[in-house]
Amino acid sequence: MRRGAVTVAWVTAASLAAVTLAGCGGATPGVPTEPGTDAQPTKASVAPAKTADPPLQFATAGVTLPKAALRANLAGSAVSRFMTLRERTAYIVASDKLSAVDVLTGKENWSVGIEGRPADPYAQSGPFVNPVGPRPPAVTDKLAAAAVATAEPGQGTTPGFTALTVVAADTASGTKAWQAKVKVATDTYGGGGQGSITKVAAISDKAVVASYSHSDKSFTVALDAATGATLWERHDYEAGSLNGNVLVGKDSNVAENKSMNQATAVDVATGAQLWVGATRASQLSVVPSDPALVVVNRTDYGSGKPSLVFLDPASGAAKGELKGAGGFGSRAYGDCYHDQQSVLVCTNDGRVTGYDSKTAQQLWTLPDQAANRIAPSVVTVWHGALYGKVGGKPIVLDAKTGKDVSTTVEIAPVWVSQYAGIAVDSNGDPKAFPVK
Repeated sequence: MRRGAVTVAWVTAASLAAVTLAGCGGATPGVPTEPGTDAQPTKASVAPAKTADPPLQFATAGVTLPKAALRANLAGSAVSRFMTLRERTAYIVASDKLSAVDVLTGKENWSVGIEGRPADPYAQSGPFVNPVGPRPPAVTDKLAAAAVATAEPGQGTTPGFTALTVVAADTASGTKAWQAKVKVATDTYGGGGQGSITKVAAISDKAVVASYSHSDKSFTVALDAATGATLWERHDYEAGSLNGNVLVGKDSNVAENKSMNQATAVDVATGAQLWVGATRASQLSVVPSDPALVVVNRTDYGSGKPSLVFLDPASGAAKGELKGAGGFGSRAYGDCYHDQQSVLVCTNDGRVTGYDSKTAQQLWTLPDQAANRIAPSVVTVWHGALYGKVGGKPIVLDAKTGKDVSTTVEIAPVWVSQYAGIAVDSNGDPKAFPVK
């Protein structure tokens, strides 16, 4: 799924129901007839890969992907995700490498090693799913970047330390662009690295922004996109979303009360603070969505009530707020999914609601008693399609209208692109199911 340079038109409910399968791909050279003759080489035809945007049908036979792409619980849900799907390529981060895998063949296109000893090598071992470690890589047309925690050895009387280690590679070729290691302060910021969360939150033309979080403490660094040199650092700050040149994150350095949190915006290139919003929160997280709005999942410090707050990225002014019924943690309001086009789908207290991701206007909500319709469980949303389950069976809804589109789709994909859907098989492993 290519962003930025490619403009994708909105898919309506009608076009969702009549998807055209488009061809792409090339041919494989054959063998000349006889040495020394003037005959031209023949070419063996190769069937082009089928595509659909968004896909509504998938092949029943899946392509096995590296287990490192995810960890699933006993119910078959992907709890820890270490992969980003972009068109037909899966970008996977492990403690020792960043790799790109063709999901239609299962073959590795390239792999870039990450130098350094993993700070938490056993985080994903054993029978229990542990929702810590690296988050999925960030990928653009130019760069794929991922962040891990490494344990840097001491030298003489100089003690070792934990580093936030970021690796960047050319998206197409896999050529390593750079690797950067930034010291994470010990003790206060979880010095050993065990149980930490690392992520590349954003990539712009100027900067690659990465964060390290442990317990309720966070650290963020911005690195030069071309060289990996440090541009700025900020403690007690976890990067969330990039809205143009405005980076918004969770800020726990609040003068009024150190147990409070707020959303703070900084210039992505300089780190200069621009504004604060969604203040006086006990917990909050920034929800990736359309650059036109900053979306914050917030729990009020005084009342304990969760809400979804929509902020102006230029000023931080509140443009809307949705009250929630209750919940726990940094996503107390519920989970939200941006379709990477124009719709934000959020869950709250058993309801599923679609919003215009540029204006926060409500588009639809389920359940709908008047229409005798129930709410699905949401798995993912992509390019105008909501993939989920009802009664354990996969279903596709139009993300803009909430109407049923397909009740015969073969899988409920965790990731989806125009080439394939990726789901968890009965063994808890990832498999890619090509578009049919």
